Amino acid sequence: MAGSEVKRCMQWLFQQQGDMESAPFGHGKFGHLEALAIQQSKVKDILKFRTDVDGALNSQKFDDKSTNELSNSYDSIKALSEKRNSCLEVIGQIASLEDFVQNISNEFDARSYHLVRSSDVTQLKGGITQSNESLARTAQNCISSVRQNWRWVFELMQCAEVHLRNAAAYHEFFQEVEETEYWMNTTLSRIHLSFDRSKLLGNRSDAESILQEIKDVLAAYLQWQTKIDYLFDKAKQVVPIPLRIKPNTDPKPVIALTDFKTNEINFIEGETLTLLDSTDNKKWKVKTQTGQVGFVPAVIILLPAPSAEAIDAAVRLRLQLLSLWTSSIKRLGYQMIAFMLLVFRDWTEDEVNLLQAMAGTDKEELFRILHIIEETLMKNWSDYEDFLELQERITRLKMILEESPESNGHHAGGTSENNNLSDTVVVQVRTLENLLNKYSDFWTFWETFKCIAEMLKQPKFMLVCDKWDQLRFVTSAHFVKFWDTQLDLEANSITKSKASLVMYETPREEMVNSEVTIEEEKEETTTDTVTSTLEEERHTFIITGVVDPRDNRTQISLQQAIMLGIVDKEQKHYVNPTTGQAITMVDAMNEGRVIMEFVSKRKIREEKNSYGLITIKITKESKPYTITGVIDPVTDEPISVAQATASNILDTNNSTYRTDRDEHIPIADAIHSGLVLVEYYEGEAHHKPEIVTKTYAVHGVVDQRRKQKVSFSDAVRDGLLARDTGEYINNVTRDRVGVHEAIMRGFIKARIVTDPSKLEIDPENKIVVEKLASAKSKLLKSVKAIKAFQSLGK
Repeated sequence: MAGSEVKRCMQWLFQQQGDMESAPFGHGKFGHLEALAIQQSKVKDILKFRTDVDGALNSQKFDDKSTNELSNSYDSIKALSEKRNSCLEVIGQIASLEDFVQNISNEFDARSYHLVRSSDVTQLKGGITQSNESLARTAQNCISSVRQNWRWVFELMQCAEVHLRNAAAYHEFFQEVEETEYWMNTTLSRIHLSFDRSKLLGNRSDAESILQEIKDVLAAYLQWQTKIDYLFDKAKQVVPIPLRIKPNTDPKPVIALTDFKTNEINFIEGETLTLLDSTDNKKWKVKTQTGQVGFVPAVIILLPAPSAEAIDAAVRLRLQLLSLWTSSIKRLGYQMIAFMLLVFRDWTEDEVNLLQAMAGTDKEELFRILHIIEETLMKNWSDYEDFLELQERITRLKMILEESPESNGHHAGGTSENNNLSDTVVVQVRTLENLLNKYSDFWTFWETFKCIAEMLKQPKFMLVCDKWDQLRFVTSAHFVKFWDTQLDLEANSITKSKASLVMYETPREEMVNSEVTIEEEKEETTTDTVTSTLEEERHTFIITGVVDPRDNRTQISLQQAIMLGIVDKEQKHYVNPTTGQAITMVDAMNEGRVIMEFVSKRKIREEKNSYGLITIKITKESKPYTITGVIDPVTDEPISVAQATASNILDTNNSTYRTDRDEHIPIADAIHSGLVLVEYYEGEAHHKPEIVTKTYAVHGVVDQRRKQKVSFSDAVRDGLLARDTGEYINNVTRDRVGVHEAIMRGFIKARIVTDPSKLEIDPENKIVVEKLASAKSKLLKSVKAIKAFQSLGK
């Protein structure tokens, strides 16, 4: 029973909704009265139905879902009815002008009939003996004058028609602006409410969903942009109607709508005049270009477009659209970066090995797309925390791909597992490229619209965006005094501590019988600590005056505003006593209704931040040499290359040396340890040394014991980073991992710095530089030392 009752009520509500949506508002006075009668009947039915609904809800046991659905539907119908009432009231005021038109039309007829019936022209003929020549001439002039005056009234009616069209256009424009502003803000402010970061899975379905959302959102903004641009162009043609009503004594340029001639003033249609006084709404005092001054009928004078009020409204719409568009471009950026973080995850050790064994063409494709992602997002998202995390993960993936599989003892095989991972990663990253291209298009359209808005010179409303989360409107009258304010850069203090160089090497060798060329890589690691201080200041203002909303001109004191009820101290509202309309004090300040003056500033927060800089300098050098002998790991006696090869001490295929513990080390390490004897060719190396330098900004180090990320300086203090080598030390297992591998495995949170020169700090800023360790540059002479640094060279 309850379900059927709900269904019946919903059907009735839907029927009323359809009736009101299709019901006309009426054309003319009689059409409006018919529409108003129908609407009043609907209002009575809706109010009566509220009683029926309440009774049904009280008598029947409805579930919460049915109760909410029924209540929401009724509220929707009631809002629709109130909207129709408001519109019908406006239309009624327009239709009432029909009475004025009808009255003047009746007056024309009545005046004409009266003049004919009361004419005494035929009775004034003069005497019989009087000459009729002068009377005839006067009669002819009278006929001509009657015709001219009727034509003058006709010209005045044509002038009035111009004012009628302008008045209609003025009202139509602001009616359209009001509706556009409401629906634009209502629809676009809800456009991203469906975004839930926790629901992202990082799969193809998410990517397609984000792509489709970007397309839909862009289409919506382009449609609203078209509407706003149309209104902006239309605003230029809107005549300032309020200036015709309000008395004015300031000179203003005006245009004559028809010819006019009296003894004191004479001008023709289209001539530009100067309005001197419009205190009398029937006759205005004007001045011609020749200096003639006189009073003329106000109806024949046109105040030309544009209306400053209309231009301000159009500018406000543009800035509101820009504000909403800016919010959308941020939300889409957040969503896209969150999705990318799921794609560029922390790779397991097995996945790292498979990624390193990826085909060369796939690696090149990944490098290309990774470069595009960084270059595109870096320009605008460089300070966003999630992008810094994304950049760190991209750097980690690049380091993984740059590693040679042979150097880690792995071979690039074509296993099914490797192919699956390779295909998955390539497909995912290519999807990101498509996603980024669509977002770039979205950004381009937004930036174009932003440039158009910025071309406007000193509008009444300005979009102030100190930070993205502080987007708001303020009036230019209260913002212009800040235009010449210089940013104080000396408030930020930066301290830099510099550590020493640590040099170590990991040679690589390529053996062909006993004549080989050794390839050495010397790596220098420089670690710096940069500490920055962020200070936040609170600026204090006082209220010096309040604009009286009753005339929007008079400025009164704050105490007077409180006494008059304009400022509500308890609710913190700005109230119009006449209409009862209230807005918050913040909005009133932004709109310039509350006048403020800067008093003082005070530092309320100071935040220090530090990050480390690690510079890795790799020097690659090739040296030809000949192996003359090998040290037997068991007897420690030299043997020939042939004997070492036969005894599997020397592996010519993998270029390794087997120790007494059956451990295989690179031949280059064995040479430096004195286990393999060589004779270098005299002369220079085959190629000049190749030097590759990379600088990483370290913003965190993983503390394995506490399971959290600590700062660079804390990591050095707690022994998570070795002072002499820069190695990462696991404080649970005490394992030492080289810098390069630690970044790759995510133990050191770092991102690459493309231009280290920009990180140099001016000595005038009182930089403090401290040495953390002495420089170390030597060759390792034992297998134990080589093993300790082997991971650092990978």
